[in-house]
Amino acid sequence: MQAEPTTNLLLKIRELEEQLSEANQLIQAIREGEVDAFAVRKNNSSEIYTLQSGDYAYRVLIEKFGEGALNLTEDGLIVYCNTYFFELLNLPYEKVIGSFIFDLVAEESQNTFRELFASSLTGNSKGEIIFSIKGRSIPVYISLTSLQPNLPTVGMIITDLTEKKRHEEVVGHYNLQLAAKNQELENQNSELASFAYVASHDLQEPLRKIQAFSSRILEKEEEHFSAAGKDYFVRMRGAAARMQKLIEALLNYSRTSTASIAFKPTDLNDVMEEAKKNLMDDIQGKDVLIESAKLPVLNLVPLQFHQLLVNLIANAIKYSKPGIQSHIKVSADLLTTPSDLLTVPADLLAAYHNGPASRDHPPEDDKKRSAKFWKISVEDNGIGFKQEYAERIFELFQRLHGRSEYEGTGVGLAICKKIVQNHHGSIKAIGQPGIGATFAIYLPFPG
Repeated sequence: MQAEPTTNLLLKIRELEEQLSEANQLIQAIREGEVDAFAVRKNNSSEIYTLQSGDYAYRVLIEKFGEGALNLTEDGLIVYCNTYFFELLNLPYEKVIGSFIFDLVAEESQNTFRELFASSLTGNSKGEIIFSIKGRSIPVYISLTSLQPNLPTVGMIITDLTEKKRHEEVVGHYNLQLAAKNQELENQNSELASFAYVASHDLQEPLRKIQAFSSRILEKEEEHFSAAGKDYFVRMRGAAARMQKLIEALLNYSRTSTASIAFKPTDLNDVMEEAKKNLMDDIQGKDVLIESAKLPVLNLVPLQFHQLLVNLIANAIKYSKPGIQSHIKVSADLLTTPSDLLTVPADLLAAYHNGPASRDHPPEDDKKRSAKFWKISVEDNGIGFKQEYAERIFELFQRLHGRSEYEGTGVGLAICKKIVQNHHGSIKAIGQPGIGATFAIYLPFPG
């Protein structure tokens, strides 16, 4: 075989060296991110290859970014911005690139921005400013970072705060309305307090005189009255007595709503005994049997809870069945199991989990502890009621029976509900006509 001439070999070696040099240059350019595609010649034709490198993906991300992205020179000249930014400004790309960032900042934000920009030349800075474009203000949050030594520029990320500020304005408006409503409510409460004073003094005094003088007239002039006249006076005295009770009931309700609440550890057994002493005449007069289980010591307002038990027991005595001994049971149970908690009113359970910390636990403890409730029950064997009236009976002046059948003002159970609410709890009534009624009080544990 004849050897290839030396000249041809030297030419091929030179071509290979040139190709190797080109390849090395291409590799270096790829490493430095200077090219996104290159051509490779094969069989007298070129094939194009694209580079989906990390840098390329990053540039695509910046363009698709849901926030503004800029590169700024140390003088504040915009040398790069993504699509989001010039669309936010509603300006063409050509108007943004090559302009100075300071020209886009509102007058009231100039000092703040210059301080942030100066800090970013050697580190990082963040803050809120306002852009002003053709009379339109755009509130934004900016984050600036020096890109040195890799690049002699400052990177800037911009978040549009327009919607956030609009929501803040709406919330602020509602807060002002709420403050006005609260002030109006305070004024109304003050008026109610004034009414309570008037009711306790100015209204009761003339009422007592009506009762006193009508009694004197009836006693001294009785022989001069006809049967109809006597009946009128008896009715007048009865109406005055009912009005007296109604005023007293309203005052009790008002005091329950506005009195300062001071909780302290209270033995419910002692409160129960005091309630029975308070109702001793009714208990003995109607031969009532009260059965009380062992009750817990809870954090309560003693005077209010005493009134609560008195009202519930008095209610059970009032609505007892004629000819049958009234049997009233008072009990307490601690509800902890899932099946027990199903009986707790849903609104109270939701408030327990979602509301603020209880008076005995800081917020961090509320998250750790599981739901527990005390259930205090007052059960009777009286006339009961239809369950459809279970909510209505707690409303002011609501009565299920006529005044001729059962005396009362229609305020007692409303007071009970208010007292339980003051203790962050809930009260529920369960009734069966002719069987009896149960009033269940639910209090967060510990009470």
